[in-house]
Amino acid sequence: AVFKSSLLSISAMTYCVRVARTDLVFEVQAHETILQAALRQNINWPWGCGGGICGVCLTQVVSGTLVYDGEPLALFEEDSAAGKCLPCVGYARSDLVLDNPELG
Repeated sequence: AVFKSSLLSISAMTYCVRVARTDLVFEVQAHETILQAALRQNINWPWGCGGGICGVCLTQVVSGTLVYDGEPLALFEEDSAAGKCLPCVGYARSDLVLDNPELG
């Protein structure tokens, strides 16, 4: 029962995402990808495949933590080491500040 209740508390969590160099701020729930949350709130986030394969949504993480359900194909080791992420398959685990040049 402890495991189930901890899952429920994670799924109910909501985080704030701010896009650097813009006035854009939106909420993302722990169970949805950052891209899903942005699109749900009518933010025109650049994307292509929605599955971590094409890299169109590649974005710089300024601050915060996100996780993936598996390793995205388009997130190369050097991009990850440089603090970049793929919002189409990334799940927030804290409030985030992201910097995407196409939005700012």
